[in-house]
Order: sequence, then C-alpha cells, then structure tokens
Amino acid sequence: MSTPLDSEHLAARILAISGVAEIFPLSPPISQLSAAGIRARSTIRPDRIEVKETPSGARITAKIATTADQPARETARRVADALLAEAEPDTTVSVKIARIS
Repeated sequence: MSTPLDSEHLAARILAISGVAEIFPLSPPISQLSAAGIRARSTIRPDRIEVKETPSGARITAKIATTADQPARETARRVADALLAEAEPDTTVSVKIARIS
C-alpha cells in the first residue's frame, strides 16, 4: 500500500454496498471527545472506519447496520471483501453488525 488508507474513502466504499444501511463510529462520541480533548468551538467528527497500523500489518474495523432485505452475514462478507481489496495482503479486517434494520 503506497498511501495510507483513508477512513472516509473506505466509508464511501462500504455505503455503496448492497445491504449496508449505515456505518457507526466504533466508540461512543463522548469517549472520542475525551480522548481527543475538548477544544473550544471545534467540530470533532469521529472516524467511522478505524484503520490501525500494527507490527504485523494494518487492521481495519467497521461497525455497520444492515438492511433486512439482505442476509446480514453475506452483507458483512461483501464489506470485508471491499475493505480487503483496498488494503495490503497482510491486513486484518473486522466487520461488526450493530443493527439489522
């Protein structure tokens, strides 16, 4: 991977997948605010896709809502495949299903 993975680019790819209704931040907004430090008059937008570099390779995590008209497990598999297509071979992908709507 010549350039770092961009969370917003990955989010756009995921939202284009049939069966995905929404992407959720991995941690509650309040914990993200306290971790980032509260700055006056700033807007902190949490990343919806977490991309972490580890010694053994990158790790990508997404938490999604799926639509009821598509099997959740197959939707999660399509999301994982799309994320893996954007990453290096040693990347680990985790897709969590938070809601089926």
